[in-house]
Amino acid sequence: MIAAMMVNNRGPSSNRPSSRVDATVADVARRDGSCCNCGASTRPDNNYCAHCGTPTDPTHDRPLFVIESLTNLFNVVFFESLLEQEVKRSIRYGHQLSVLVVEIDDLNALEAAYGFPQTNRLVREVGEAIGSAIRDPDTIAATNRVAALGTQRFLVLLPHTSEEGAYRAAEKIRSLVSSTVVQLTDGGAVVTVSCGVATVGADELSDANLVARATQALVESRAHGVNHIQVDTAG
Repeated sequence: MIAAMMVNNRGPSSNRPSSRVDATVADVARRDGSCCNCGASTRPDNNYCAHCGTPTDPTHDRPLFVIESLTNLFNVVFFESLLEQEVKRSIRYGHQLSVLVVEIDDLNALEAAYGFPQTNRLVREVGEAIGSAIRDPDTIAATNRVAALGTQRFLVLLPHTSEEGAYRAAEKIRSLVSSTVVQLTDGGAVVTVSCGVATVGADELSDANLVARATQALVESRAHGVNHIQVDTAG
């Protein structure tokens, strides 16, 4: 099992950004194409480092709050910021872009069986399993469990990825999670996830709505039960 603080775009860096970025250092780092906080490579059109959330533009003097507290993964706010950047890059360079929305099946039943603290542990381990299943250029984020009204969803951003490639990524996640036994105090628990997949080409990215489309595909997957993948057909 990989550590909760995942590297690259899979989760936030253990180097937490400081409360303020020195403008001179940030200017130099921006010209060099590297983050002034963690040293990761940055792109000229990005306002924030995709590795740790530190501003790459000295005019943005506040770090972006990037961490979802339960899972230690990126939060939805940061995911949406990164998605916006990737949409712009895909339009510029003509790449396809995909998003997965992954939801733990029957989370309320698991909580009734194991209790809230143990279910939190289960959620963290599922997040780690998803992070271990994706590539370095991909990004995983987690919704806030309380805000999600008892559900737990994970968002996965897949740059340069076709619909076929996104489906394969979703199947890898689904298979890995379902084969993982989460060790809880009352014994092992087998967990499954369902997944919605949405993909767009460069010619349709200006109105992508990728997260909404992947979420709708996830909702439609529920007609087939649990442990299922549904590809969006609205795009």
